[in-house]
Amino acid sequence: MSRIRTHHLPALVLVAATAVLGACGADDDPSAADLPPGEVERSEPTVVAIERSRYEPRSVTVPAGAEVTFRNLDPAVHTVTSPEGGTPFDSGDLGEGEELVVRLEEPGTYEYLCEIHPTMRGTVVVE
Repeated sequence: MSRIRTHHLPALVLVAATAVLGACGADDDPSAADLPPGEVERSEPTVVAIERSRYEPRSVTVPAGAEVTFRNLDPAVHTVTSPEGGTPFDSGDLGEGEELVVRLEEPGTYEYLCEIHPTMRGTVVVE
């Protein structure tokens, strides 16, 4: 049988009190609440930068219903365009500092390219 020495008792009480108080309020986090039916939890924004004549990152994976922002940081004009017959999104010409925001609802793989620089290509995977 182990015994607790009384001169360690104040330290043990302090440790126990800290543990109990630290756990208080853990259920008060609003992100832990259940969402109503049909609501999708929104995560951090997904940003694809256009810089140095490439998409960065070249491929991203997002949940269904998420928004993806394509932001042109290049001094050159670029586009974010679905290939012919692909998912219909087309930014038109994006100058430096301009962006396109798309919301992708259906799971799948969405390819895109720059019509001005067709070797620039990327993919969004929606789960």
